[in-house]
Amino acid sequence: MSEKLIFLDDLEEKEKEALEKQKAINKASFLINDAKARYIKEKTRARSKKAAQEKDAILNSGRFDKLNEYARFEDIQESYGYDCITEKQRDELEALWEEREQIKKHIDNGVYEDLVTKALFEAWKHVQDLWCDEIDEAQDLRKRFDKQVKEANEAAQEWMDRQNAAYEKYVRGS
Repeated sequence: MSEKLIFLDDLEEKEKEALEKQKAINKASFLINDAKARYIKEKTRARSKKAAQEKDAILNSGRFDKLNEYARFEDIQESYGYDCITEKQRDELEALWEEREQIKKHIDNGVYEDLVTKALFEAWKHVQDLWCDEIDEAQDLRKRFDKQVKEANEAAQEWMDRQNAAYEKYVRGS
């Protein structure tokens, strides 16, 4: 066995250090993500207010006044069926209805991103990589220690088996 023996005290010390570093990474990551979320929320709220005002301005501009007498899309179809409007008027009203619905449903699904959010993301990535080598080393040390314990237990069991076999042979032979 050319591998250096790992002692429990050394292992526990390494694991304790790795755990402290992992906790620090988790805390720092949480704080960075929290700061990023608050920043994005603030920027998105301002952007959403502006977009809502623009949407309201479009919807109340008079462009869709022709639709005021129709509560449902089907009402346009019924008016055409009763010859209250022409096919051309129906097509225009339907197109206007669809346009208005698209404006009402429009939600900006884009993720807010600027230099600040990019900087926060880079900070988060750096924190994630900060002590990964030391944490990996502690995990590797644990694996090697567990392997060492397993091998020692197997060797002890083999020795006990040999001792028991020798004792049995001695008892039978006497």
